[in-house]
Amino acid sequence: MIKKFVCLLAAMAVVSATPIVAQENATKAPAGTLTLEKKTYSFRNVLAYETTIDDEDAIAVVFSGQAVSNKQLKEAREAEKDGGDGDFGRPSLRLVFTKTGQLKHWSARAGGTTLGRQSSKATGQLQVQSGRVQGKASQPLDAESMFASQFDVHFDVTLLKPGESLPESAAKKHGPAANVKPTVTGVFKGNGKDAKLAYVSAHWREPFDDKPSIVLVFTEKDHAKDPKPDFDASFGKFGSALTISLHEDGGIFGCEVAHSAHQKRGFSSIGNLEATDFSYEDGKVEGTLTTNGQVETFGETWEVNLKFVAPLGEIPKEFQVAAPEKSAKDDKPAQPNDISESGDEPAAKPATAELKAKDLALTKDATGVEYQTMMEHVAFKSKADVKSVCAELAANLKAQGWEKDGVDLVQPKSSILKRKRGEASLTIFVKPEDGGSDVKIFTEGLAWDGE
Repeated sequence: MIKKFVCLLAAMAVVSATPIVAQENATKAPAGTLTLEKKTYSFRNVLAYETTIDDEDAIAVVFSGQAVSNKQLKEAREAEKDGGDGDFGRPSLRLVFTKTGQLKHWSARAGGTTLGRQSSKATGQLQVQSGRVQGKASQPLDAESMFASQFDVHFDVTLLKPGESLPESAAKKHGPAANVKPTVTGVFKGNGKDAKLAYVSAHWREPFDDKPSIVLVFTEKDHAKDPKPDFDASFGKFGSALTISLHEDGGIFGCEVAHSAHQKRGFSSIGNLEATDFSYEDGKVEGTLTTNGQVETFGETWEVNLKFVAPLGEIPKEFQVAAPEKSAKDDKPAQPNDISESGDEPAAKPATAELKAKDLALTKDATGVEYQTMMEHVAFKSKADVKSVCAELAANLKAQGWEKDGVDLVQPKSSILKRKRGEASLTIFVKPEDGGSDVKIFTEGLAWDGE
């Protein structure tokens, strides 16, 4: 199976960490920076932990934009035991060392791209001393490689032993909306022209991917009295606007760009924008949104670097994530030698037949179908509108055995569907184009041999 190595990594600046606990941050200065295709990302958190990768004991050092949670750490360790890599959000850089201190490989995530395990010209070492790891790693610029990359890092951080978790932080206070004035400052450019975003609001929306979700609305004109500002902002009712859908941890899953200087207004651009220093606590949300420089989408250039704060109270009942239903069988402790009523040993879970990428269900009128093997994604166009395409795809995929993986986000300007079947998964983006729709399907777990 070909893995997705889509990222262009360019440079990693020197890291200086303030000793605190297992996950450490520098409150005044970033813990480090990552330059990706001439875009610079800041890291304010450093984490080091012992793990098992490829059946060998190892030490991982992670630099991340947002604080890593115990859930992320646990899932990373489990993935590493199975030969995979952990996900520490975006942006992040992970260095993997042997127990004796040599650098084995590194990987990075930033924007909408991922660079998998790399080791070509990188060098590095670390040492464990008094429960901490100190060390450095670097790679000179490799201009001849497909993706030019360079980094240089230094670190001094507490080491988490196997089975150890991150220190539990005090529970965040959400409560009613805080008495704070919504403010937004910074840059929002379209095709090189500035737009003054003067208003911001935060609202709860329906859950996405089975997690509570927030929508942030930034506009030139006051939208405080509009009952659906996120919808109207996309159509230019309040001048240039930016509408962002994200989770409580700052993970962005929706971005609508509506700039007066763009010919294609209201387009969606997933993966170009990141939330840093993001927090939801004490009845307010605040943070920074940045594209880390100018980006291009559908022939239009845009740039965002905004700092904001907005009141946001507790999540309304209608937007809360429903707790999974439990059955009596769920309450029964599993026994190692359980047998079925017939006296036979429980049958193994049937394996899902591997689906070939070319057999994936599309719409009936799909044209210009492209199977991009290296990226492992399918692209095509349809004459139908976004809503119709989403409905047909949902029905066709259901008939093929695919199940919903979270809540569908279907909007006129941009839609996202997620599906799973066994170990395989799909993330589908549908957007309007020339009176019809443009569809991109990012896949995991499909067979791409022969494509």
